[in-house]
Amino acid sequence: MAKIKLMLADHQPIVREGIKALLEKESDIKVSAEAGEGALCFKRLRETKPDVLLMDISMPGIDGINSILELKKISEKTGIVILTMYQKRSYVREALHAGVMGYLLKTSPYEEVLGAIRAAAEQKYYLSTEINADIIDNYLKRETTEPFASKYDLLTKREHMILRFMAEGYTTNDIAMMLSVSPKTVAKHRTNLMEKLEMKNMATLVRYAIKIGVVDVDSDYGAGS
Repeated sequence: MAKIKLMLADHQPIVREGIKALLEKESDIKVSAEAGEGALCFKRLRETKPDVLLMDISMPGIDGINSILELKKISEKTGIVILTMYQKRSYVREALHAGVMGYLLKTSPYEEVLGAIRAAAEQKYYLSTEINADIIDNYLKRETTEPFASKYDLLTKREHMILRFMAEGYTTNDIAMMLSVSPKTVAKHRTNLMEKLEMKNMATLVRYAIKIGVVDVDSDYGAGS
């Protein structure tokens, strides 16, 4: 049986070395490439096209969800597993919408790392136990707010991202720069998503985003333009 070809991407050498040392004991996994920053991550992914990319989203040169979308364009068949300290529900939601197959915390046990790698190699989803429990709990709480919350599912991936950026207080020009599109394109997406959500103003939109967990109450909010 062919081994799972894995790429490791983390800005902390000790983390990469530790994971690699453990994985070398597994008969079905081979670490084929490593990267400690964004540019090298893109380069190595393009060169090796691994089965699975295990990565942190807080590396230098990695712009969170935007980078995940770009990585998927480079190697669509690579299963991406996030290994991070960020547990916010909004990050998990955005990562899944961007196409990741697994989301783990750096406090996760090694068995979960193995499980996520093997699942991603088969294009199956895997969430750390702690995150999965939180999402299930949130889902049960949402039952009392449907169909209010379910309107979110009507949005496209790009609209999901723009909704979050708007709710976090970024302006139209800010969002355009982050997504490498024109302000006119962002404005069109904004109009479309507000129509789908039946929202009339930013205040209502921010309250909605907080209620369904797209952004968190401890974030800094402001009105976009």
